[in-house]
Amino acid sequence: METAPETPPSRSLYSTPTRILSVVAVVICGALSANLVLTGTPSSIWEFLPWLLFVAWGIYVLLWRPCLLIRPDGLFIRNILRDHEIPFPALKAMRVIQNVSFDTTTGRIPSWGAPGAGKLGPKLSAGPGGLPLLPPTQAAVQSAWDAWERRTESMPGRGHSQESRVTSSWNLPSGVVGVLLLVFSIASVLT
Repeated sequence: METAPETPPSRSLYSTPTRILSVVAVVICGALSANLVLTGTPSSIWEFLPWLLFVAWGIYVLLWRPCLLIRPDGLFIRNILRDHEIPFPALKAMRVIQNVSFDTTTGRIPSWGAPGAGKLGPKLSAGPGGLPLLPPTQAAVQSAWDAWERRTESMPGRGHSQESRVTSSWNLPSGVVGVLLLVFSIASVLT
């Protein structure tokens, strides 16, 4: 009796340099905020702390939050303020150059946080059989996509005919926090 292939675990892909940069920037904002709270007057704290918090939020949203989650049944893209759920049946093609984008049944969706192939394109080092290696992001997505296809083909009655839709939504918590911090920052300037 044959069993269905193992379901691969979920995997998160993100750009390491942007993660390092965001940690350094948030540490600097934290040090400046701590210094301000410990040595500043109440008026200087009110004047500058909301702006430091707004900058830290911006760093989080721009550099830390974006990533690509590879799941057994599809992809989940977290961009700056938008989230996209792409089931594998809705995925048509993937482009990995300096950035990563996915052609779906509803159009092209970029992934702002997934590592691309670099400024000059992928390194064409030879893999097994002398074939060039794929960029790591493309290899990970292709592996999960292939595993999904093998699983659906091995299950009777579950082919590629499933109706799957790409869903996109706003990330409300990040947006609300950003708006509140901006309001506090503007209020600190006006008072």
